[in-house]
Amino acid sequence: MKKKYKNRAEQQDAYRDRQRAKQEAAAEEADALATCKRLNLCGYSEVAFNTPARTWLEEVQIHRSWLRALEQPDVLPGGETLRQLAKRTWNSLLASKGYGVDTDGDSKWVVTEDGSKQWQRGFGVSYPLFDPQKQHFQIPFDSKRFPEGPFIEGIRDAAKPGWFDATWKAPKDCSGDEPIDITTLPPLPPIQQAKKPAPEQPERTVVEQPQDFIYKTPPKSDLGTYGLSRTSHL
Repeated sequence: MKKKYKNRAEQQDAYRDRQRAKQEAAAEEADALATCKRLNLCGYSEVAFNTPARTWLEEVQIHRSWLRALEQPDVLPGGETLRQLAKRTWNSLLASKGYGVDTDGDSKWVVTEDGSKQWQRGFGVSYPLFDPQKQHFQIPFDSKRFPEGPFIEGIRDAAKPGWFDATWKAPKDCSGDEPIDITTLPPLPPIQQAKKPAPEQPERTVVEQPQDFIYKTPPKSDLGTYGLSRTSHL
């Protein structure tokens, strides 16, 4: 319902307040994005900030790094493919505990036909961005390294069954179904020793809107994500 104002001056004041709030939100978003770029923080399948993997080997190495950070097995012997490796990495991220991953974004109360309220589960995913230099996620206990963080990427509906299979794309130099020869893979960069994070969830840096979340780190995928768009394998 449209709000009524007593006079034109009150209406103008309300308009200026809305514009000021929009400008402050845009400035905060731009600052967060600049910080992520400076720290070179990466989303899923990225080799650097806002830079998706361009080759088969780049993406294989990214997933190996993420699996190591998540304390999961490396490429499985017996012919695991990039497609299978990528899906295992994604599923491991969603199932992880203590890293601040959320798989029920956009959950909300809805009014049913009989007038009662019912909790409707959402399937939005949010997760902390990855630091390729440190070779692990921004995790809550490590606030000295990331005083500005944790910075988060959000993807709408990404926890729905079948979402990965419907959206993942292989790099242009492969089909994604070639078996990975583990004997030819180069070593991963060294990882800094880090304690396993506590199981509690970190404070989410979000601003709630009536129908959405706007995350402090503007998401970058064009496949069902919030905010900006980019070229991505996912």
